[in-house]
Amino acid sequence: MEEFSMSENAKDLIQQEIDRNPFLVLSKLVYQQIYREIINGNLLPQHRIVESKIAKELNVSRSPVKMALAEMTEKGILEKVKGKELRVKKISYEECLWIYEARMMLEPEAAYLAAKRIQEKELEVLKKLVFRFEKIDQTHDHLEYKNADKMFHETIVKASRNRYLMDMYKSIECPLAMYRNQLNQLAYEECFQQYGMEKGSEYHRAIYRMLEQRYPMMAKDEMKNDVQRMYGTMSRLRGCDIKG
Repeated sequence: MEEFSMSENAKDLIQQEIDRNPFLVLSKLVYQQIYREIINGNLLPQHRIVESKIAKELNVSRSPVKMALAEMTEKGILEKVKGKELRVKKISYEECLWIYEARMMLEPEAAYLAAKRIQEKELEVLKKLVFRFEKIDQTHDHLEYKNADKMFHETIVKASRNRYLMDMYKSIECPLAMYRNQLNQLAYEECFQQYGMEKGSEYHRAIYRMLEQRYPMMAKDEMKNDVQRMYGTMSRLRGCDIKG
């Protein structure tokens, strides 16, 4: 397994925060940066997490790193392998099903509310993302797809203007990102061809149009159609393993 290295951005951010407020709880700051590395797809299941290396790269002692890693292990974000080695937990098919069910409960309702409450600046963000999806349909750039899809759905959830719904969606942010990142390591080209991902702009454009025209029920239905595609793609994780 390849040893994980913190990104330069993460190193800069943590140093900026320490400089800004030297009384911050370091373990929480380290936790946030490692969490971001997972969300952004920089830290993956094939990486071996070395406590001393992270501490050195972030220019902090091993104690806050140890505390942060312990908390992430307790929450099921990380897992121990071969006794003491740590890595990002692999998402099982059953967990994918839970994520799918949660998304089907949350995101169509978010689209319904967003059609009533979305602001022009948010519609502009979604419009630009639809253009990005049109390019992705041609290039099949799975990393670009992952990032654009994440931003598209998060923008709509935010546009719902419902704090409790946003908090619930936030609770599946990490496992959803881990699912997307893990899928990227498998037969992503096959997913593009078999499960409608090569037509991502069509699904996202349909949602955008219903939001733009302020049609709540139709926005809800179009979001259901989009989330439904996850049911096909997540089946790629059944029986698959990531080498490392």
